[in-house]
Amino acid sequence: MVVAVVVALGRGIRSYFSPANVVKRSLRAAIESFEQEQMLGAMHPVSRSYSDRGGMSYESIGGHLRGIMESFDALEVDLDPPEITVEGDEALVRMRFVVSGSDGASRGYVLGSRTDPCTASQRWRKEPQGWRIITTDELDIPELRDELAEMESR
Repeated sequence: MVVAVVVALGRGIRSYFSPANVVKRSLRAAIESFEQEQMLGAMHPVSRSYSDRGGMSYESIGGHLRGIMESFDALEVDLDPPEITVEGDEALVRMRFVVSGSDGASRGYVLGSRTDPCTASQRWRKEPQGWRIITTDELDIPELRDELAEMESR
């Protein structure tokens, strides 16, 4: 009986600390920070060396998040369970999400909608500070499709 408990506990600990679960918890913590308009927590999983083919960097992502936080109140992120694939020290995270909030007068969708959600495919890497987002391979935000296409064509 004791051996079974120890084995079960070992499996649980191994699962809890698996790279996929660590990335999932980090993503969830960043979303909770974003919803609470805590900039440092929202940016915590983004690598300082982040760059993508659209020309975004750590600083520009922070600027976009700050703009949303300043423009809307009561932010909420509805995230479908992410698909996480880990290979060594890198992880690919695919997700679908919708952001809603209030502009003071009314509440509604900020990014995406139930019928047309945002989608993203991000690459994470294990860095000395922990798992961090290093680039975004694919990003579809319905309200920004034209701008995103223009950024990627540069």
